[in-house]
Amino acid sequence: MSHGVVPHRVAEGVRAGIGPIARALAAIGISANAVTIAGGALTLVGAGLLANGMPLAALVVLAFGTLADTLDGQIAKATGGGTTFGAFLDSTVDRIADGALFVGAAAAGASLGQPLLLWSSLVALVASFLVSYIRAKAESLGATATVGPAPREARIVVFLAGLAAWALLDFQALFVAAVLALALLSSLTFVLRLVHVGRQLSIKER
Repeated sequence: MSHGVVPHRVAEGVRAGIGPIARALAAIGISANAVTIAGGALTLVGAGLLANGMPLAALVVLAFGTLADTLDGQIAKATGGGTTFGAFLDSTVDRIADGALFVGAAAAGASLGQPLLLWSSLVALVASFLVSYIRAKAESLGATATVGPAPREARIVVFLAGLAAWALLDFQALFVAAVLALALLSSLTFVLRLVHVGRQLSIKER
């Protein structure tokens, strides 16, 4: 099974399930851009709750934020495919949300006296931004960069699963392990994408 297949299938299942909700929201005039912004705001709130050591509240809010992140695309699809600005806004809000998650986790690590969580969060923060940057830059140069075990969907699934273990099972160590895994997998994905793009561009220049 290829990397990212399970998170991708989960995401596809969620998209199919919320299709009727998206169509209903579109019918009453709620735009995809409004849902994108709302989802980003929820993620910021959830990250703040996480930073303050409130994992259960953070999990609930972040779950709704993640749902909105999927819902906006379905609303755009229901209204004819969305706009270029909508795609730009969605990508920008995704980067803000990604940063908020790991900043919240780092702050939680600092307040809980968990240096492994703190430093893993900071590494994951930088690596996840590099993963997204390489893909965007590669596509602007006519290359592709979708390889690696930690695309965004996978990162969100692992983060929320770890947070759920902490919030629902009081198993904080699993959340720390999840963030550490994200730091390692995101760093590996960055290296793999760098090499992958380098090979493509070398072939084009020959």
